[in-house]
Amino acid sequence: MKYIVLMANGLTDQPIAEKDNQTPLQLADTPNLDRLTAMGRCGSVRTIPEDLPAGNEISYLSLLGCDPARYNLGAAPYEAKALGLALTDDDTPLCCDFIILQSSHNDMILKDFTAGQLSADNAQLLLGALQEQIPDAVTFHHGAGHHNLMVMKNAALPDRLHPPHELVGEGIRQHMPEGQACKELVYLMNQAQIILHNHPFNQARAKNGDDVVNSVWFWGNGNGKRDLPPAFSERYGKEASVVTASLMLKGMAQSAGMSTPEVQGATGFPDTNYAAKVSAALNELESRDVVFLHVAAAETPSLLGNIDDKMLTLEDIDSEVVGPLLDAVEKDNDLALLLVENHMSSVNLMRYTKDPVPFVVYPSTQGADAVERFNEEVVKSGAEHFKSGSELIEAFLQGRL
Repeated sequence: MKYIVLMANGLTDQPIAEKDNQTPLQLADTPNLDRLTAMGRCGSVRTIPEDLPAGNEISYLSLLGCDPARYNLGAAPYEAKALGLALTDDDTPLCCDFIILQSSHNDMILKDFTAGQLSADNAQLLLGALQEQIPDAVTFHHGAGHHNLMVMKNAALPDRLHPPHELVGEGIRQHMPEGQACKELVYLMNQAQIILHNHPFNQARAKNGDDVVNSVWFWGNGNGKRDLPPAFSERYGKEASVVTASLMLKGMAQSAGMSTPEVQGATGFPDTNYAAKVSAALNELESRDVVFLHVAAAETPSLLGNIDDKMLTLEDIDSEVVGPLLDAVEKDNDLALLLVENHMSSVNLMRYTKDPVPFVVYPSTQGADAVERFNEEVVKSGAEHFKSGSELIEAFLQGRL
């Protein structure tokens, strides 16, 4: 038996008042999700433990079958792994995201945590300027567009720096790193703002009336040394791959001995190459027992509060990802599909939540249940309910769903 796990970000939401108290998922046209749900077995899973923050660094580990409380190294150490960086014991990696801040009367508001979906070429241009003009005590490493990495020496940082995608629409003053240990971070941010302000790239954008990429934001630090995840093959007796554009998820997968093929045009945004990702996932099944296909496209419009964009993205995922995967499963009696959301990314709140999220398995060894549409009601009306992502993954791979 072969298994494919479609791990999708940003599917569910909360009722939106101006949309007659319906959610984007209820409003979107998603015939393939509904067909999958009607034929499969549904339920809920809690991917975020109550005592941990809602974030991808937690939910991804959970759905890879790991205990996030034990293996949460922070986003940056896993991303350093994905970039192939050889870190020493005194190196501290941090995520370094280009962002767009907007002036208010007494603060700077975080307007766009993607810096307008900054291209890889432009990100490298700006990173080069930072590396050239900021002291050698830190090094910058290009990641993926707006999202990059910085490595410091001997940094003693607080438990968790706030990720920028948690702060859209908020003043940054109250979220700036505090304390003696963070003085260098604040200094680096201030230096970066000066460099970016004077950069020809931003001067040209300002002249054209476009938002300027006027700051960086540091986050993703770990909580001290922790164990690396055990090998997926040792835990489940199956070889696995992860198809994703996420550096963090790649690093987690590689740490667990899973392969992470590169996919041309995979961006993690709504403009991602869905067809190439589906093709890559199906190709991986030829040599692997389990393939995780990660689609994060609906997360960005959710966190930026773009309701209509989220609905359109959900419809794209339905037609370009769910439809082809469902067709593949129906043609192959030895292939099972699990669709699961990593955690809610609410366009209504522009935030992540810890709410249980829905999943669907098809075909099911237990038979279909009575649910016919894929939306937030699946969490209550589905037949199966799990307290953690690892429990769900184990049940799926052991044929108990």
